[in-house]
Formats: sequence, C-alpha cells, structure tokens
Amino acid sequence: MPEPAPGQLPFRVEFDPAKRAVVVWMTFGDPPRQTTRRKEIGSLEALAVEMAIHRHEALLQTRLAQTLHAAAVQKLGADPQRLEAAVTALSDPTSTIPVSQILRGTPPQPPAG
Repeated sequence: MPEPAPGQLPFRVEFDPAKRAVVVWMTFGDPPRQTTRRKEIGSLEALAVEMAIHRHEALLQTRLAQTLHAAAVQKLGADPQRLEAAVTALSDPTSTIPVSQILRGTPPQPPAG
C-alpha cells in the first residue's frame, strides 16, 4: 500500500526545542465536529513506550487481518487472489470497481431507477 502524503495523515509530529519534547498533533473526526489533540512526549523513555504501544497495536491488527483472510478462504470459500484484490481496491481512494465484482467476478449491476 502506498504511503499517504504527509498532509493526508491524521497526525503530525513536531519538535519543541524549548521543552526538548516531541509533540504529536492528532486530528479526529470531520468538520465541523473535527477536534485536534496535542500530546507532548518529554523523554526518550516515554517515546520508546509510545512506539512499542503502536507497534503492538499494529501487530495485533495485522494478525487479525491474517486470521480474517484465512476464515474467508477456509470457511466462506473466497478466492485468495480476488480477496487480496478487493482489499487493495478498498485501500485505493481512486478505485471505482464494486467489491462484489472483484470478489465474485459478477458484472456491475445497472443503476436502479
């Protein structure tokens, strides 16, 4: 999956030289209810802990995705290549192909109306 441009990420990391702290700005939600939170990490030890937490969460999420993939293939009879193509398409904001078409190879349905 391609890395999003820095402006597209819901966070930014800066350094406050006066406090010798790393500052993380996190944006949640959509306008007009969007909020931004600021978190200061003032020591190398605290930064290491934050990194470990995020890596652990990523590991758990990756393992869950792998387990879901196995269940889809083993229990629901999904084609592994089509399943991966569908997941890739869902991660691509420019994709316009319906997921059902990718998963099952069915032709697109005409618009109702």
